[in-house]
Amino acid sequence: MRPDLTPALLDRAALLLVDMNRSHLDHSIGHLLVAKEDADRIIATAVKLRDAWAAAGRPVIFVRTHHRWNPATGEVIDNRNPFWMAQHANPIPGLSKPRKTLAVEGSPVTEVVPQLAPRPGEHTVFKHRYSPFHNTDLELLLKNLDVDTLVIGGVNTNNCVLCTCFEAFNRDLRVILVPDACASMNGPGYHSAALTLIEAALGWLVPSDDIIAACAR
Repeated sequence: MRPDLTPALLDRAALLLVDMNRSHLDHSIGHLLVAKEDADRIIATAVKLRDAWAAAGRPVIFVRTHHRWNPATGEVIDNRNPFWMAQHANPIPGLSKPRKTLAVEGSPVTEVVPQLAPRPGEHTVFKHRYSPFHNTDLELLLKNLDVDTLVIGGVNTNNCVLCTCFEAFNRDLRVILVPDACASMNGPGYHSAALTLIEAALGWLVPSDDIIAACAR
């Protein structure tokens, strides 16, 4: 049984949008892209969801990924995970190309897509790994906002979004995932597998229309 989206629940909830950035969603400059139809779908869904959420006066938090760049060596400083480095030489599952680190500080691909550009009063957290909690101030921000529930959407369902749900669960936060606001660059099979894991062990799957309706109430 999923939670009743009462005003009391929403009053202590935040909308967390994970890596809704140009690298994954903007087919004019992105590299680690979800399919174009998925990008269009989740952008449109997230726009409606964010508008309804903001109109209800609840906090909106964007999570963005970027890495530090050493111009002297032409190398990324903090992207040294052995598996990530191996993917630089091998095709990523679901994609026909290897990983390429373009998400460095100041790069346009790290920006939130223009349709969702953060507004004054909305919050941004920068991460360097899958988890938005690891070596960031997200947990402190949630505490100061008196948040005990996260409504989550974003990319990629099977890594950054899944890790976000695990990390939130481990901190005793209520996890509500919006499946129609998520997608994966690895393809629909990985997306579906992640949803199965989340629903089985971490939180509730609630469509965006239900959350938008609850905000209106």
